[in-house]
Amino acid sequence: PPAIVTALSEQVATLGHVSNFFTTPAQVELAERLLTLLVPGAEGRVFFCSTGAEANEAALKLSRLTGRSHVVAMEEAFHGRTMGSLSLTAKAAYREPFEPLPGGVTWVPFGDADALAAAVTDETAAVVIEPLQGEAGVNVASTEFLRAARRTTSEHGALLWFDEVQSGMGRTGSWLASHPSGVVPDLLTLAKGLGGGMPIGALVGVGEAASMFDPGQHGTTFGGNP
Repeated sequence: PPAIVTALSEQVATLGHVSNFFTTPAQVELAERLLTLLVPGAEGRVFFCSTGAEANEAALKLSRLTGRSHVVAMEEAFHGRTMGSLSLTAKAAYREPFEPLPGGVTWVPFGDADALAAAVTDETAAVVIEPLQGEAGVNVASTEFLRAARRTTSEHGALLWFDEVQSGMGRTGSWLASHPSGVVPDLLTLAKGLGGGMPIGALVGVGEAASMFDPGQHGTTFGGNP
């Protein structure tokens, strides 16, 4: 689209990359917009990276800061092809050639609230859900399932993480596929539609999850470039 070409051209003519020791007005503005899209008035932080897999790696890494390592993911889920995100991806053909992968993952049937409740314990760091599964053939999570996931994670002190790399940024008719449910996750990962073809990903954290990373615990070379 001409507006995107113009914006990119004007920006790269002035400043295209900065060290991640620094910030830029564009980075701050986008972070504030994303937090507002997730929930107006939210207190949170945004970590910018280059891809959806990188955003999911950051979220998985952050989940370890709970002091727990168990993660519950969905059957037929797809979260990326890096080693950490691959460990959450259900499809055996993607995973098995590269095993052993990071462990501690339990898969439950997508949309099964009872199975989810049975799998989550006080040792669970996070539950990761695609509100709309794309790789599996466009499976839509019900409002009831997402709300049940929110209750279950809250009861056990686990993080609720929505992977909206494929479904976010207006691709389903609302800014987020999870928006119609009214459920607010602790972690949200975005990419693809966020950049309109340009390489950008984001991990959005709200509440306590937003302050779990200490300075220097995670980083990226090109994330957050103006």
